Order: sequence, then structure tokens, then C-alpha cells
Amino acid sequence: MNYQHQLNKVIEYIGKHLDEELTLTQLSRIACFSKYHFHRLFTAYTGLSLQQYIRWLRLKRAAHQLIIDKDRSIINIAIDAGFESHEAFSRAFKQTCGMSPSEFRHEASWHMWEQPPYSLPQQGEITMNVTIKNISARRLAVIEHRGDPKRVGDSVNKLVNWAKAQPISLKPVPGEAFGFAYDDPKSTPATEFRFDLGITVPEQLTLKGEVIEKRLPAGRYAVAMHKGSRDNISDTIYALYRDWLPNSGEELADLPCIFCYYNFDHEVAETELLTECWLLLK
Repeated sequence: MNYQHQLNKVIEYIGKHLDEELTLTQLSRIACFSKYHFHRLFTAYTGLSLQQYIRWLRLKRAAHQLIIDKDRSIINIAIDAGFESHEAFSRAFKQTCGMSPSEFRHEASWHMWEQPPYSLPQQGEITMNVTIKNISARRLAVIEHRGDPKRVGDSVNKLVNWAKAQPISLKPVPGEAFGFAYDDPKSTPATEFRFDLGITVPEQLTLKGEVIEKRLPAGRYAVAMHKGSRDNISDTIYALYRDWLPNSGEELADLPCIFCYYNFDHEVAETELLTECWLLLK
């Protein structure tokens, strides 16, 4: 039996059913292990107990909800995360990141969420079935993030708040929210880091202030899907450059790698995040 494959089935199931009741008996059946052994196998693989792992995924999603859905009450976010009271949620949240939910909402500090406390392979699932797609042009409303990559969340919030304040609905739909990855945060000094965040907007919408217009050019793009945490999306990017490009017969055009977002951290478990990496071709 391939133990890693069976445990990955459980990890995938948890991510897809994070809002449901998840029991040891149910998950051990999915893994095809005796429940007497499954819990120890799961802990050996992840470094956490089953309930600790589920709780961490729910708390990280709740952290994003606290920032993105500022009008939503903390108790409602707590209930969605599987907690029966504000107090229990606040206690667990503070134990995990060192801040209460209200403190985090007021002044988010993401460094505690950047390294998951479990030992799963962190590269996410790299699907190197690279496809070449003809992508149409888009007009984008963009916030240019410049500086510390740990503060990208602040720029996300600026763009979200701007979108909410517009007279028409600009809620990002899957495939219409983008990141322009000019630099690798692992190798670029924080003061020099550049990253643009954009959403598709209609031509007639007026843009002003920090939100500026940029164009995503039409063209042929090499596309690879990254599934899982975006903290390690560089693994997919480098696989594109290292493994696919040299043997593809293609040349790259003058545009940074584009991230196309199909869901968001406040909506799903991080194991279920879907992000396409696009490279514009000549």
C-alpha cells in the first residue's frame, strides 16, 4: 500500500469539506486504514494530530476572513471555523498567532501564518501538464505593491476596499484576478520587491488615486496550475522555467510571470487554492 498516496487522499478530502463535520472514523475509511492506526500515521506524516491540523486550516482561513470581510462579525467567522463561542475562537486564535481576532483585524501581522506548523510537503501539487492558451486582453484596476513582501496583504486590502466602494459590483470572479510577479521574494531585497495586484474592470469605469489602469496583453500564454499554498508557488514557476521551457521550442515575451487566481484564502482551505501561472510567449 502506498501510505503517502492514501494520506494525501485524506488531506485533499479535508480541504474540500472543511465546513463539514470530520470524524476519525470517516477519515480513516477514506484512507483505508484501521482507525486504531490511522491517527498515528496521520500525525507521523503531518506532525499534528488530526484535529490540530483541521483546526489550523480553519483558523488560517478565518484570519483571511477577518481582514477581507471587515463588516462581518467575529462570532459569525468563529462559527464558520467550527467554534461554538467567541471566547473559544479567540483563545485558539491567540494561541496560534499571538494576537486576538480583534487585534489581528485592527493590525494584521501575517508572519505567524507564513510557515504552517505541520510537516507536509510545502510545494503544493505541481501539475506540469503545461498548456498553451490564447488569452484575450483585459483592462485591469491595479494596486502596485512596492516594498516588503510581508505587507502584500495590506495592498490586497486596499484593492478589496476600493472595489467594495465602487457603484458597480467588482467582486473578483475566478480567473479575473491577477498578480504580476516581477520579483522572487526569496531572492529580492524587501525594499526592492515589486508585485502588482489587479482585477478585471469595464472600460467605462473611472480609476483614480492609488488604483491605476494597466493592460493584460492578449497573446499566447504557457499555463501551469499550482494547487495548494501560494507561499510556495515559486516551485511551480521554477519548474516551468527549468523543466518545460528548455524543451518547448518557445521563447518568452517581455512580461513578468502572471498569477491568475481561481479562488481565495478567505473562501477555501489553503490546500484547495488554485492558481494558474502564465508566461507570455512570443
